[in-house]
Amino acid sequence: MNATEMMRREILRLAGATRRSAFINTRRLSAFYNVPERNVRQELAKLADENVIRLAGWQSKEQFLANEPEGAAVRIDLVD
Repeated sequence: MNATEMMRREILRLAGATRRSAFINTRRLSAFYNVPERNVRQELAKLADENVIRLAGWQSKEQFLANEPEGAAVRIDLVD
């Protein structure tokens, strides 16, 4: 399992452990899994596109990837 797959599992674990909602700090995840912060945002957007999670407060995928400030906490909800 590579770092991206482990990060994906951790995102889903955090959301499930907090009763379907969690705040994900992109900078912490990128440092822990040694991947660029942009990759964390891309994985979050990919999970949202797959309808696995819901990202709170985002208008579009392109805006989320390009304009999200570094180190921001992102609220995610598991989709039932």
